[in-house]
Amino acid sequence: MEYSLLNRDQDKQVIFYGNILPSSRDKFLELMTYLPTSEQKRWVLQVDDLDYIDSAGLGMLIELNETAQKHDVALVLSGANTVVKRMFDLSRFNELFEIID
Repeated sequence: MEYSLLNRDQDKQVIFYGNILPSSRDKFLELMTYLPTSEQKRWVLQVDDLDYIDSAGLGMLIELNETAQKHDVALVLSGANTVVKRMFDLSRFNELFEIID
């Protein structure tokens, strides 16, 4: 997994690429270091270019969300393809995150 960070008006855009697997943990830990100093209080996680996410990846998103909440940052998921959206639906991510298309 790779990601890019962009500032878009009031939001921080996080664009994910590839697959979120257990090997992505270091990248998530790196991403979490930006939360405490973020001027943007809404981060849109663009998952359009994700090919796959497994249960470990879902857990990492939950951990990212918990860290974001501690720093008053809201996370929004955007653009999930069919496979990723199905994982979000099965895991009831709509109860933890705002999900937009």
